[in-house]
Amino acid sequence: MSDVRSCRVGDVARLDVYWLHGEAGRGPCASLIIAGDEVMRLDCLGRNRGHMHINLKQTRGFHNGGSARLYFREQSIAGQIERACFELEYNLPYALAVNGAGRIRRCRFSPGAVENAVAFLRAEMCALHACHPDAVGGGSACAQPVLDAASPAGDITQESGKG
Repeated sequence: MSDVRSCRVGDVARLDVYWLHGEAGRGPCASLIIAGDEVMRLDCLGRNRGHMHINLKQTRGFHNGGSARLYFREQSIAGQIERACFELEYNLPYALAVNGAGRIRRCRFSPGAVENAVAFLRAEMCALHACHPDAVGGGSACAQPVLDAASPAGDITQESGKG
């Protein structure tokens, strides 16, 4: 892992975007960390390798010899970046709801926080993809222009009275 770029999402969450170069492949990846746990990982590694994980702490060993990965249909890294943005925007509530930790299940994002995190994710993944010549999986240009991303303005709050 290299070129880690992070943004805070409220008081208890952080979105890390980085370049992975390992056994699984090479490409832009992201991890959403809430209260110290990796809640969602998005790996854009190209043809037949792009995938995501949810709630990694609780799914380690759960798959009983199979894969704990949810594979992306998209084959190009650029297409997988868009898929990663979709997953963060639309499926994060599910990842939170099925988490084994009550403190994570109770997390709620303020209005606009997820949209800002998605914009950060897209911009940073596209920037990493554009600057790494070792990218595989076709298509080095992202569908969206690379923006000068700022940290998301939203934050995460927890429901009061529950611990």
